[in-house]
Amino acid sequence: MKKMFRRLFGTRETAAMEEVQQQFIEQEYDFSQSYVPYKNTTIVYLPAIDFHSERFAKRPQRLLKALAEIGYNIIYINSNDEYYQVDDLEYPYSLLPHFVVARAGQNVRALFGQNRIVYWVNDSRLTSSVEAAYPDLVVYDSLTDPDQYEKQKHAMEAIADVVFITPERIYEHGRYCSHIHLITAEEYELRERAEQIAGIIDQLPNRPVPLM
Repeated sequence: MKKMFRRLFGTRETAAMEEVQQQFIEQEYDFSQSYVPYKNTTIVYLPAIDFHSERFAKRPQRLLKALAEIGYNIIYINSNDEYYQVDDLEYPYSLLPHFVVARAGQNVRALFGQNRIVYWVNDSRLTSSVEAAYPDLVVYDSLTDPDQYEKQKHAMEAIADVVFITPERIYEHGRYCSHIHLITAEEYELRERAEQIAGIIDQLPNRPVPLM
C-alpha cells in the first residue's frame, strides 16, 4: 500500500433546448451556496472504494462531489477493485473540471499545486501509509463496522485530525470525542453536510511539519 502513495447552438429550437439544459444544470449544480472556502485546498481521496461502486450508497463519492461544487479541488484515487479504469485520469463531471478520478498507481503530485493538501481516508487499514506521508490534514471518514478492523479503526482515529462517522448506532463513543463528528449523507442534505465539513476542515490548523 505504501507504494500506492509514491507513485457542455443558434436557432429558436436550440434556444429552447439551451434554456432546458440551463435549468437542469442549475438544479444539478447549485453554485449559489452560502459557504465559500477561504483556503485553496485539494482533497486527495485515498484508494478504498471504486468510484463507480454502489457500496455505502456512494456516500464518499457524493460527499466529495458536493465539496467540489463548493470549490474544493478533488483528486479521487480509484481503487479499481470492481471496475477497471482505462484512462489514467477521468473527469466525470463536465462542469467540475477540478474533480479528477485517477487510476490507482498514478503519480498525482503534479496535480497538488501549492494548495493545502487534505487526505480523505475511508479504509482504516491505511493507517501506516498515512503515517508515512505528510499531508496538511488527515480526514478519516469512517465507514467500517465496529466489529471489523477494530484495532486499525482506533489507530486511524488516533492519527486523524478529524473523524466523520455515519449514524450514531455505528460509533456510540463518537459523542464523547471532540474531533469526531456525525456526518450523514442523504441526497436532500448533501449541500448542508458539505458546508458542515468545509467549515470544520477550514478551521483546523495544518499538521506540524515533521522534523528532518
